[in-house]
Amino acid sequence: MILSVSRRTDIPAFYSDWFFNRLKEGYVCVRNPMNIHQVSRIILSPKVIDCIVFWSKNPKPMLSRLNELMDYMFYFQFTINPYDKGLEIDVPRKDGVINTFKELSKAIGAKRVIWRYDPIFLTDKMDVNYHIYYFEQLAKRLEGFTETCVISFVDLYKRTLSNLEGTQVREPSMKEMIELSAKMYCIANEHGISIQTCAEEIALETVGIKHGKCIDNALIEDLLGVKLVVSKDPNQRKECGCVQSIDIGEYNTCIHGCKYCYANFRNSMVVRNHSAHDPNSPLLIGHIDETDKVTERKLFSFIKIPEEYKVGDIIRLKNPKVFKKNEDFHGYWINLYKILSIGIDTVKLVGVQQEVPKSEVLPVMVDGVGDRWIYFDPIRVTSLVFPGDKTPTFHTDYSYFFDAFEHYYYNKKTYKELVQKKRLVYVHEIQHFLRKAFQADYLKINEGKL
Repeated sequence: MILSVSRRTDIPAFYSDWFFNRLKEGYVCVRNPMNIHQVSRIILSPKVIDCIVFWSKNPKPMLSRLNELMDYMFYFQFTINPYDKGLEIDVPRKDGVINTFKELSKAIGAKRVIWRYDPIFLTDKMDVNYHIYYFEQLAKRLEGFTETCVISFVDLYKRTLSNLEGTQVREPSMKEMIELSAKMYCIANEHGISIQTCAEEIALETVGIKHGKCIDNALIEDLLGVKLVVSKDPNQRKECGCVQSIDIGEYNTCIHGCKYCYANFRNSMVVRNHSAHDPNSPLLIGHIDETDKVTERKLFSFIKIPEEYKVGDIIRLKNPKVFKKNEDFHGYWINLYKILSIGIDTVKLVGVQQEVPKSEVLPVMVDGVGDRWIYFDPIRVTSLVFPGDKTPTFHTDYSYFFDAFEHYYYNKKTYKELVQKKRLVYVHEIQHFLRKAFQADYLKINEGKL
C-alpha cells in the first residue's frame, strides 16, 4: 500500500500532531468523500505501507519528528510557487519555506524532496516572462537540494473559478505553455534538476519534458530496491500517471488560503472543519458517531517477493566487484550469472571462482538495464514437414525476451499476457514458469550473436 498524505489538504503543515498520533495508534479512519457516513479504517503498519507520499507547502512542523518515520520509506512533494499573499494568503514567506526545503533535503536526501511548481497560471502582471524569472530564482536557490521538479498548468474548474473571482487569473494558451516549458527545461537543466509534468494532456517531449507520476512506482522501487506490482490509480483522471494509493486527507480543511486551490470549496467550511479537528481522533475532522459505518479496508503490500532460486536461474550480484571472476560471458563483464548449484547458505555461479553467500544474490527485473543481455530463444520450424519426418529446427530469435513474448502464443494468449497475469516480474520467475508450463528454458545469456 502507498499512503498519500495528502492531495486533499496540507497534513504536514497543519495536522502533523494528528498524523504522528495515528502512527502511534497504528490506524487511521477516513470518510468517503461521496458518502460521509462510510468510514474506512486503515491499518498503518510498516508491513503493509510500502511508502508514504507527503504533499505540503510548509512541512516545517515535521522536521523535528522525522525520526518517528524511521520504520517507513517516504518522500515529499514540496510546493514552492512564485505567487504573493494576494493568491497564497497564509503560506509562509518564501525565504522561510526555502530554508525548510533545504533543511528537509539535508535530512532525507535530495531525491526524496520533489519540488512542485504548480499550478502555473497567468494574469496581466504575471506573464510568461514573470514565470521564467522567478522559476530561475527558485531553481538557483534549490540547486543541489532536489533532483526533480514537477510542473502543471492550472485547470479552471467551476469551483476554482469562484475562488479566483476578481483576480484576472487565466489558463496559458498552447503557445504560452510550450514557450514557458522550453525555457523552464533549460533553466532546470542548468541547475541539475530534471523536470516533468503532472496530469497534463499536452505533450512536451519535444522540449525535453516528459509526463511524470507524483505517486511514482519507479521512484519508490528505486528508493526501496524492490519491484512493485501496482496499477495506475483508477480514481484519478486519465491524464494522471499516478499509481494506486490511499489518501487520508479531507477536502475543505487546508488553511493556507490559496485562491487557486481545487480542494477547498468554501472558506466557511474550511473554518468550521478546522475548528472541529481533534488531534486525538482517528478522523482528521470530528469524531465517529452512531450514524457512521466503519469498515476495515483490506490492505496488502505492493512489493513483489521473489520466488526461491533454482539451479539454472539467471541472477545478479549485489557486490560483483568483491568476487573473483573467470572471463565473464565472452568478455562483456556484465553483472549476470547462472546458478550452477545451491547449498545451504551459498550458491555456486558459472563464471565465479568461489562460492557466493545467498545474501549477495539478487533477482533480475524483467525491465532492468542488465537484462538486455538475456534473450528469448524459441525454436523455429524451417520448412514444410510431412507426417513421420524429423522436424528441422534452428534458433533465430535473439531479441529482447519480453518484447518477443508479445509475438508467441499459448491457447490464444501471448506469453507476455500469461506472464503479466501471473504477476511475474523477475527473470528467474519467468524461467520457472517456462519450465513448468512448456518444459523448456528459453531465457539465455546473450553470447554475442547479435
